[in-house]
Amino acid sequence: MQDYLNVALLVINFIAVLYLVSKSSLRKKLDYQQELHLKMLSNQEKMMHQISELQGMMEQNQIVHQLEYEQWREEIKALDSSIKAVPKSTSGSGQHLFLNDRYKEIFELRDQGLTAEEIAKELGKGCGEVTFILQLADQARS
Repeated sequence: MQDYLNVALLVINFIAVLYLVSKSSLRKKLDYQQELHLKMLSNQEKMMHQISELQGMMEQNQIVHQLEYEQWREEIKALDSSIKAVPKSTSGSGQHLFLNDRYKEIFELRDQGLTAEEIAKELGKGCGEVTFILQLADQARS
């Protein structure tokens, strides 16, 4: 009978050990899940901060582009009205001289081999503006 008791106690001890091991394993798993959850929350906060910074930068960029666009439109209007003011008897070379005088820096940089993007960056102008001026000059030449 004592053998049966010993076996029963061994089985109960074995079950208790299994229970403690599984409980410990479960606690470690829960701790890991909580740690992972905290990391995810931290990363989410960082991403939200970065997104808000990007939104601010995009809004600033939009304002800058809008101002450049307005400036470009005004210059185009002025250029258009000055071209229309040139008497029709004047040849296309007069228009070319006007463009050369007004945008001398652009043509000098183009003659040095710079691209429209590089010229725009160098002079702090919009790339579209520089491209447009160069196109107008090419049209005036032909």
